[in-house]
Amino acid sequence: MEDIEIKSGLYIVTLNNDKPISVNANDPRIAGKAIKVTRENCKFGKAKLLNSRKKNYYKTFGEENVNFKPLILIEEIQAAEKAVLTRLDNFRVRGRTGRKNEWLENISPEDVESIVFSTLKELDLAYEIIA
Repeated sequence: MEDIEIKSGLYIVTLNNDKPISVNANDPRIAGKAIKVTRENCKFGKAKLLNSRKKNYYKTFGEENVNFKPLILIEEIQAAEKAVLTRLDNFRVRGRTGRKNEWLENISPEDVESIVFSTLKELDLAYEIIA
C-alpha cells in the first residue's frame, strides 16, 4: 500500500475514546469552540494524501484513539465526497455556528461504508477499492 500516499481517496475515521475530545484539540485557540466527539461518532472524508490525513488525526486525537480506514482510491474526490455527504446529511453534526461538518452521529461506520459504495456505483466514477 505504499502508493496510497500519492493517491487521493475516501475514508472513514472512528475513535476509541469515551471522554469527548475537541475536533480541534491540537489547536488550543479554537479547541474549546469546536465540536467534541467520542467513539459514538464517526467521520467520513476525502484526502489527497491518505497517509498524511491519518497522521493529522493522530496529532489531534492521539494514535491510540484513531481507527483510520481508507475505503477507495479515486481521482474525482470532490464529486464523490459531495454526493456521499448529501446522503449522510441527516447524520452530520452541526457546529456551534449551525454549519454541518463531516463528523456523523446516530449512524454506524458500517452503514456509512455501505452508503459510500452504493453512492459511488450510482455516480459511475472510476475508483479502486482498498482491501
